[in-house]
Amino acid sequence: MAIESVGESIVSKIAELLVEPTIRQFRYMFCFNNFVQEFNEQKKNLALTLDRLQKAVEVAERNAEEIEKDVNKWLEDANNEIKGVNPLENETGKNGKCFTWCPNWIRQFKLSKALAKKTETLRNLEENSKKFPTVSHKAPLQDIEFLPSKGFTPSESSKKAFEQIMEALKDDSIDMIGLYGMGGVGKTTLVKEVGRRAKELHLFDEVLIATVSQNPNVTDIQDQMADSLGLRFDEKSKKGRADRLWQRLQGKKMLIILDDVWKVINMEEIGIPFGDAHRGCKILLTTRLKDI
Repeated sequence: MAIESVGESIVSKIAELLVEPTIRQFRYMFCFNNFVQEFNEQKKNLALTLDRLQKAVEVAERNAEEIEKDVNKWLEDANNEIKGVNPLENETGKNGKCFTWCPNWIRQFKLSKALAKKTETLRNLEENSKKFPTVSHKAPLQDIEFLPSKGFTPSESSKKAFEQIMEALKDDSIDMIGLYGMGGVGKTTLVKEVGRRAKELHLFDEVLIATVSQNPNVTDIQDQMADSLGLRFDEKSKKGRADRLWQRLQGKKMLIILDDVWKVINMEEIGIPFGDAHRGCKILLTTRLKDI
């Protein structure tokens, strides 16, 4: 009895495998209009999904966000597929009426099969669009202070100061550099050019700049640095924010430019790793006061 049961099961499975392809072939031959309807519906669904995703991308781009690579790839594939169905649609429309009255069975079979295949491709594309957790992410801010400036035409003294600063940046024994001079002589312009060159030469992992001013605000200085780093503070207190900034900068080789300094700054209060335990950090500050 057991052998007979196994034999029946095998025969049943073989019959099942043979019947399914046969039914599919039968549908290709005699259910042409169904394939046309399924194809049209799936194309419409994909077009709606494409439109929705494209609008989401446009909103993200207006917010200066960076579009995910897989989203861009999907948009490209979806556009190509929708444009690529035109020949198939033309063939379907051209021969639809003829199939109703005097069908060319071989041609109808091939066209139905092509419609089924394309419908499956469009359906898979639509399903894949649901896998994106988000279409974009916030791109790191580009420090416009460090963009090349056509207006930078240094004097001989500025050139000398620039060269001295660049040499000091390459000297591992130096961790703080001061540039002083009266207001309006171009200290800020000079240190921005230093920062640009340091980035260009990849001397540091991070190059940050913050304006300190005569009445320094620790929170504002932290915010300036966090913006450049793409860092978000969830902490409310200055101490908590300092700890977060310290953690973000810890172990990095970095140049931190503090512009327009009027009094001694507590680096720890801001969250700047500095001193013998953080030799990778260099501070470049500008001031009007030589004593600073």
